[in-house]
Amino acid sequence: MINLADVRRPVIAGLKSYTTHTVIMADTTGNQPAYPFYTLKVTLTGQGIGQIADAMDVEMGLSSIEQDTEMILSITCHAADIEEAHDLAYKARSYFLGKGHIELSDQNITVVDALAITNRDVFLNIEYERRYGFDVRLRMRGQESFDAEVIENIEM
Repeated sequence: MINLADVRRPVIAGLKSYTTHTVIMADTTGNQPAYPFYTLKVTLTGQGIGQIADAMDVEMGLSSIEQDTEMILSITCHAADIEEAHDLAYKARSYFLGKGHIELSDQNITVVDALAITNRDVFLNIEYERRYGFDVRLRMRGQESFDAEVIENIEM
């Protein structure tokens, strides 16, 4: 089983450490931090990759399945200035391609790809909030164990 918090925490901590800016989950309630800051949104989770592998431990009466699973995170930099939003989005993307690739692998998370940076500006009341962002594809191995009924003998 893959817990979202086990992916979210190291991504947020690593991105915050690398960029020195606040990273929050998108689309949540609460006060907005001061500019610039990043938001993280999970847009795809639980996409199975490849075949499911199953195994049985007869002595323990447990069966287990595992499969590589892909998750897509949307990373957006919010800023008052368009150039700052762009440059910080680029810095965040560089994290996933470099240092983050190594740090996250220590948490059994593989960075598959960091997609292109796109403009994500939003018109507020009388001005724009400048946003640039990108999606990052992550992969991890999900495993689940469960009790299995074992037929110990058969009478004929």
